Amino acid sequence: MRATLPALLCAGLLGLTTPTAAETADPLVGTGGLRPWFSGNTTPAATMPFGMVQLGPDTSGGAASGYGADDAEIRGFSPTHLSGAGCPVFGDAPVLPVAGRLPRDPGAATLPLRPGTEAAAPGRYSVKAGDVRVDLAATTRAGLMRFTFPAGERASVLVKADGSLTGTRSHRVRFPSDHEVAVRVRSGGFCGRSNQYVVHVLYRFDQPFRTRATWDGGARVGFGRERRVRAQVAVSYVDAAGARRNLQRAAAGWSVDRLASAAAAAWDTELDRVAVTGGDPAERALLRTAVYHALLHPSPVSDADGRYPGFDGRVHRLPRGEVQLSSISGWDLYRTQMPLLAWLRPDVASQVVRSLLRDARQGGSFPRWPVVAEDSGVMEGDPAGPIAAAAWAFGARDFPLGEVVDRLVRQPRAGLDDYLRLGWVPTPAHRFGASMTLEYAAADFAVSRLAAAGGRRAVAQRLLDRSGTWRSLLAGDLLRARDADGAVVEGGFEEGSPVQYTAGGVPQDMGGLLGSLGPADEVADRLDSFVAELNAGNGERAWLGNQPSFLAPWSYHWLGRPARTQDVVDRARAELWSAGADGLPGNDDLGSLSAWYVWSSIGLYPLTPGTPNLAVGVPAFDSVVLRPLGRPATRIVRSGAGGHVDLVRVDGAARTASWLGTRPRRLDVVTTDETDPAWGSAPADRPPSYPGS
Repeated sequence: MRATLPALLCAGLLGLTTPTAAETADPLVGTGGLRPWFSGNTTPAATMPFGMVQLGPDTSGGAASGYGADDAEIRGFSPTHLSGAGCPVFGDAPVLPVAGRLPRDPGAATLPLRPGTEAAAPGRYSVKAGDVRVDLAATTRAGLMRFTFPAGERASVLVKADGSLTGTRSHRVRFPSDHEVAVRVRSGGFCGRSNQYVVHVLYRFDQPFRTRATWDGGARVGFGRERRVRAQVAVSYVDAAGARRNLQRAAAGWSVDRLASAAAAAWDTELDRVAVTGGDPAERALLRTAVYHALLHPSPVSDADGRYPGFDGRVHRLPRGEVQLSSISGWDLYRTQMPLLAWLRPDVASQVVRSLLRDARQGGSFPRWPVVAEDSGVMEGDPAGPIAAAAWAFGARDFPLGEVVDRLVRQPRAGLDDYLRLGWVPTPAHRFGASMTLEYAAADFAVSRLAAAGGRRAVAQRLLDRSGTWRSLLAGDLLRARDADGAVVEGGFEEGSPVQYTAGGVPQDMGGLLGSLGPADEVADRLDSFVAELNAGNGERAWLGNQPSFLAPWSYHWLGRPARTQDVVDRARAELWSAGADGLPGNDDLGSLSAWYVWSSIGLYPLTPGTPNLAVGVPAFDSVVLRPLGRPATRIVRSGAGGHVDLVRVDGAARTASWLGTRPRRLDVVTTDETDPAWGSAPADRPPSYPGS
């Protein structure tokens, strides 16, 4: 959406940057890179913030999101996607427009992606697939497709009912009218797990079919020699009637341009919650793109009428205005993305917790990684506690605290008996026992904070004490896996190594962990060696493209050396992020990696799940204004030309501590050219740790 002339004049007078937020965010960033670990795995699909429909391309190269920037063939355009996940799922009922002769095998048909024809912006996607121009736009629960065929050629659209990214376990195709195709798909199997879901997809075309037919895997509809064919699409995870109502209530119309403009306006509002001035224009664009990615998920699975599929296999109805969210990437979400959501969109963060609570009521326990209405069980630990505690700590508190604490305290966990009896989860009895131990300890601490907030002092103390179980893994100067007899064994860590987990794997007691490794100078030197390479993969150096290393650059704060953190973060932003398809250093995991970049760029970082504690660093911009929904804004102002913090003022008062425990209205960061300034270096200035017994 173009800014109006008055808006541009005001922006110029105020020194604000143009163009608008939606014009500078680039959904194509992160769609390439080296798979599986060094690709963002994002999708350029047209969607709204926290959209149920993500309407976009699926290419033929097997990318987890359905789309790979280096792929040359398009297999279809589908209305359901995940952005940044490490494993495929969704991509249901894709359609493929075909000009001229029909393919012999319609299910396997592809079209070449014409180089130089692709464009994406928040809420919109365009490309030339073969000889057909495709334009897509989306609302929250529906989308609009425009196919422009070459003159004189027959226009057909293939509906690949069995084309889901993980395969289709069953499907059904119907023609409810002479211009509609309705598809029911059963799919699932996220990350090779047994989870399933059913989705109903309705395609409504702007004109009746001249021909129609089915094959074993879908349907074909023909439109004669029409130059332009348009189709509305909506989905429901409940039933076909829900998809139809979602389409009706979306009122998408038939103008892709008008719908895309409305989506751009919605994205402008959300992206402008992090408004910056100054700095490098390329970094401003990268920040906008990171905010965009961080606000794509979680996604609704409830229809416009409030119905949604429950974890008990039944259909439930929500009160008016409530939304059931899924695609909640627990292990990824709680570290960076949930604090950001709770700050910028406390309503959505609270909805996440309420959604998980409904899952627990219906299914008996909080899921780790829900996909629609089943827990995929992906990753380790017990992330519901840190998710809820992060939401509460950062001000998203619209959920029943007492019930959440009660259920979290009773939450079943794999290996819990061993964890309580031994003080650790043994490996190889549990493949990733060491990771499970550290995740459980962090979750215990997070739930202790929720219990304390609810006045449950005895429960809070018991869980705080239990959060010290990480010490059972300490073997010399590393965290190591142990077997049931207590012997140190190899392995035991998911998506990381002992060195990587030791550098930042105990967020509730990093002071205790680092203090146990030796004198601060020696530990800082070890960290220097660790971050000499920033994205080395699973090994002896940092892997900032993956969650176990997220906290590592900030570990210097607990050693009284925040200037070294500032050096590492500055390097990471410069070396690992860039414009273009390979611009993300790892799987975006539904926005958690992008949230890391947002925090790092604004000069703050959430340190300990369950607390509001933020490390202070150097913002990448002259000023940052955070504009949360319904809350006072926070302004961060950087002055000085140096790369290290020399002085900090919080709401006008000088602060020597390298961290914040409350959200300020104004934060002034004065920088210096000194390589090792004194700010934040005294023992009293280091972030708190919370040792358990």
